[in-house]
Amino acid sequence: MSVIVEVITAHLRSNRRLVVPNFGAFVVKESGEYLFSDLLRDDDGVLASLLREKGLSEMEAAVMTDRFIFEVRHELEQYGYCRLGDIGTLRIEPDTKVLKLYPPVQGELPKQTPYIPKQVSEAENGERKTENEDKSIGGDNETPATFATPKKPIKPRKKVDFVIVVAVIILLAALVGIGYGWYVSNLGVADDDAAMDALRVTSEQLNE
Repeated sequence: MSVIVEVITAHLRSNRRLVVPNFGAFVVKESGEYLFSDLLRDDDGVLASLLREKGLSEMEAAVMTDRFIFEVRHELEQYGYCRLGDIGTLRIEPDTKVLKLYPPVQGELPKQTPYIPKQVSEAENGERKTENEDKSIGGDNETPATFATPKKPIKPRKKVDFVIVVAVIILLAALVGIGYGWYVSNLGVADDDAAMDALRVTSEQLNE
């Protein structure tokens, strides 16, 4: 990273701007103050040309540029800032999440919000997804799927209970019919026995 920083520093002494492809541009204001813009990312070939003047091949220049971008982003993710020598200190603004170039600062800077908080974004998306699923199932004040699932077997249970009641009634009716038939048949047999006894008495009386 030191080679790229040296090249940027030397170039900005006599030029107004240097673009780091796919990352951003370092710009010199009229007051001489350095600033960084992540809107200028298109490769204009200047940085690669300066690195080739250092004796690097085109491939080596591309690899060194990618390595520089990786190291800067890594430090921004870990500490929230990255020192770039005399150019200044690149920091992430906590409120806007925009990279801003500050004058060089001696000593350790306080840790700030990571440059690319992917884990935080994924966690927030997971929470929002869970909340949306809960709302779609049961609303904010209802327990999801707790009262919905038992509703399906209610109707079959009513049908089963009705069938059982009908069967019991039929069984009771059958038992009553059987009992009544038994009673009637026994009553008829008793009447026949009484009639036979009456005939026997009459014949005996006749014989006397």
